[in-house]
Amino acid sequence: MLGVLSLSVLALFYLGVYRPTHSPFSGWWALALVCAAGTSVLLLANDTSAQVVANPASTMVSAMGAVCVWFATRSLGARRSPVWVLAAAPIVCLIAALLDQPRTNIWAGNGVLFAVMTAGFGLAAFEVWRAWRRRRAEPDAQESGEAINALAVAALAGAVLAMLYATRFALYLVVGPNDPLFQNIAGSAAASLTLLVCLVAVAFSVSAIGWDQRTRDLRRQAAEDDLTGLLGRTTFLSRAHEAIDRSGGRRAQHAWFAIADIDNFKPINDELGHQAGDRTLQAFAKIVRGALRSSDAVGRLGGDEFGFVFEGVEKDAVLARIAEIRRRLAAASDDAGHQLPTVSFGVAQCHPDLGLSEIMGRADAALYEAKAAGRDRACMFQEAPSVR
Repeated sequence: MLGVLSLSVLALFYLGVYRPTHSPFSGWWALALVCAAGTSVLLLANDTSAQVVANPASTMVSAMGAVCVWFATRSLGARRSPVWVLAAAPIVCLIAALLDQPRTNIWAGNGVLFAVMTAGFGLAAFEVWRAWRRRRAEPDAQESGEAINALAVAALAGAVLAMLYATRFALYLVVGPNDPLFQNIAGSAAASLTLLVCLVAVAFSVSAIGWDQRTRDLRRQAAEDDLTGLLGRTTFLSRAHEAIDRSGGRRAQHAWFAIADIDNFKPINDELGHQAGDRTLQAFAKIVRGALRSSDAVGRLGGDEFGFVFEGVEKDAVLARIAEIRRRLAAASDDAGHQLPTVSFGVAQCHPDLGLSEIMGRADAALYEAKAAGRDRACMFQEAPSVR
């Protein structure tokens, strides 16, 4: 029954979630379902002549499935998984099973396996719990209620399975697998029933999680510039509008808009090629991310022109951040070893009574002044006394 259910869920999940989304979470979860079905099929060979081969193989496949579940949950936080564990854990379980008389012992190597399963499901539950906390704290939490509930169910199921295998591991060591206490509390019947319930519960949750992960990836791609990884023009200008709005009212805070332009960028493309130009833009974006605060917004406006929004700081702090970017540029080179060019900046203060186009025009005028003064500098827009 467990094998049939695993295969059924696998088929539905593959067709309904993995094929249309190809999200990392759904991919690892599909592999975990393959392992669950394979384990059940292999265990049907117990008490036959094939047990000596099938039983250790089922132990190895079970361990691989637990690792796949853990890797699936790590992808929710966009964290890289230690791929070597996917080979190490099954091999350790296989060796333990082969050394434990698999011809006559249907529990061969299960002590090690239970420890691996406890770790895999426990770590998975922890990763899902962390993802659940992050999602609840995000601004669009109310719009992601289905995904948040799915994460809660998945975390609970992972915790239940971790407790099950921890109990099996403890009883396996203390009383042995043939003791009535082990059979009644953590034997094959109890374990299969728990797995069936958790599999049915999680089957609906992982579908919502897989689609949510794909949707978030698409939103991120739409919001980012595909070359530099900075904010795209539309998303950045939206952030700038919000900063202008916050610069007025009772709780007004200082906000500044800056435009940066890479000096002498056209000769780089003409003489070294567009790939060299792309490397320059990517290197500049990397330096900017390292020099600014997480609350500072930076996006690519187009070509070699970038926009910045600084909120809640005074003019001196803005100029200090720009000076830090210029300092790092002077000491850096691109991936091909070429010295990075200098950059000029134009800065203007945001006012709620001015539109974004007017503020950008002021920053652009300051940028022109920086270029005319010899480049590689930052100029602040100064409003003439007679001009409102």
